[in-house]
Amino acid sequence: MAGRSTRRAMTEFRRTAATPIENNLIDELTAGELDREEFLRRGAMFGISAAVLGGALALAGDAAAAPASAARATAGTSGGVARVALVKFGGSIEPFRMAEFGALGIVGIPAEYLVFSDENMVANPWLAESWKASANAVTWTFKLRKGVMFHDGTEMTADDVVASFKQYTGNEESAALSVYKGVLSPAGVSKVDKYTVRFKLDIATGGFPYLVSQTTYQAPVQKAATANAPDTWVKGGMIGTGPFKLKPGSYVEKRSAQFVRHDAYWGGPAPLDGVKVTFYEGSAPMALALRAGQVDIVSHLSALEVKPFSNDKKFKVLEIKTSTHRQFCMRVDLDPFKDPRVRRAIALTLGRPGLIDKLLLGRGTIGNDSPFWSGYPSSDPSVKQRAQDVALAKSLLAAAGQPNPKFTITTHKLGEIPDYAAAIQAAGKQAGIDISIELQSDAEYYGGDADDYYGTTPWIVRPATITEWGARAIPNVYLVSAYASDGVWNASHYKNKAFDSAMRSYLAAVDLQTQRKYTKAMATMLLRDTPVVTSYFYNVVTAVSAKVNNFTPEGLGHIRLAKTTIG
Repeated sequence: MAGRSTRRAMTEFRRTAATPIENNLIDELTAGELDREEFLRRGAMFGISAAVLGGALALAGDAAAAPASAARATAGTSGGVARVALVKFGGSIEPFRMAEFGALGIVGIPAEYLVFSDENMVANPWLAESWKASANAVTWTFKLRKGVMFHDGTEMTADDVVASFKQYTGNEESAALSVYKGVLSPAGVSKVDKYTVRFKLDIATGGFPYLVSQTTYQAPVQKAATANAPDTWVKGGMIGTGPFKLKPGSYVEKRSAQFVRHDAYWGGPAPLDGVKVTFYEGSAPMALALRAGQVDIVSHLSALEVKPFSNDKKFKVLEIKTSTHRQFCMRVDLDPFKDPRVRRAIALTLGRPGLIDKLLLGRGTIGNDSPFWSGYPSSDPSVKQRAQDVALAKSLLAAAGQPNPKFTITTHKLGEIPDYAAAIQAAGKQAGIDISIELQSDAEYYGGDADDYYGTTPWIVRPATITEWGARAIPNVYLVSAYASDGVWNASHYKNKAFDSAMRSYLAAVDLQTQRKYTKAMATMLLRDTPVVTSYFYNVVTAVSAKVNNFTPEGLGHIRLAKTTIG
């Protein structure tokens, strides 16, 4: 229990110094609405100091007041080169254009972000050493880490951060608008001093630190000169602040790249001498390459692909629970999907627990046709779960005047996605639905005209698609980019003013009760309209060589090797 001095200090802090956000968070803790883990997570998100978090926990009767420490590193042999397998990307690896796993996998090796979102969904300092929100969560001030050196020997300052985010928010071709559109504009990014940056948002956003973490993978910190000259990052040598820098002349587009240790890395020199990246057409050939000893680390595999490695001492299987999911999108502006009854009928044909058992071997959680993963504290558990009902599906199709709809699902060769498409096809037959499958390579699926990417790329323009969505610590990105009427990745072409309004209210909410109010409203609308079917959220799983130590997979496919060893 808290001593008198702690109680006095906390009372004085709350009376004279605490912001409304901090007071509300402490109220939620003492009322039992937040457990210790969620209190620490939300406290870190708002940039609340460890002293305040510890005092509040002590006041609430939790003796273990300090945040959990990182896992202890495993000893390994220094030196050597890590051989990494990534899926070939179809688009670009210019930071502001990234839109797929393979691209962010390679960019995450030389580049870094302001904030790191860990596997427990806690926002940790990275290139920013601290941050603070205004009382209304509209203005966020970030203090930058000093002494961070770019690969060319220049120091990172506020000028670089400001230029980077002005590019991400101001370039009309920026994929980062999937996150920042309606949230942050170029005018809202400003320099306070050499090591301080201020973000004044267009709308109050309680989870903003996550939007400048690696989960917004299009927003690493670039040099100002590069950010001010779009499409020059790759040809300029992929200069970043990370533990490895590109070996000159080694990058072969969409085939391979080599990186060498950045000895001036702010976190200390990495144990590895370097990294070799090889791109593959899909996850199946990556698994074969690992089995053959051609690579050490694979960015991700499906549960079925990883199974042969599970009982083999030459490999390690790594797994983390995440909000990673597949979006089965149906374009609401095209037949046969214009009638929501048809879309609901398709969703009702699916037996979700069976899909998790068959496709994921149990490594996942059930989805309810919304992005609100059960692992999110903001998700309302009272929303009724959709269950398989083929009879009701047939009834809805008859009422819609389409007893036997016909369409094609376009998707690509990644993980269990082809098997998922086949499962949807088989389930549809039970209700008289005729589904064909068009299976493309990653490069085809994410390809498109550079001058009109979003108007030509298959994953957004085809009538029905299945696309992977990587993990996020909060669902904001899914909402803003895939469900909002003006979302740049809105593959279903769904438009609903009531949904947009609820979304904006959710984004602005800072307390859990209000967030749940609006996630319930949005989830209810999505069950009614069903523009997207989300059958499951799956645990990210992969395999690596048994010689690999201190490597943790990430839900979005980043490859972080600052402490990794081989041997």
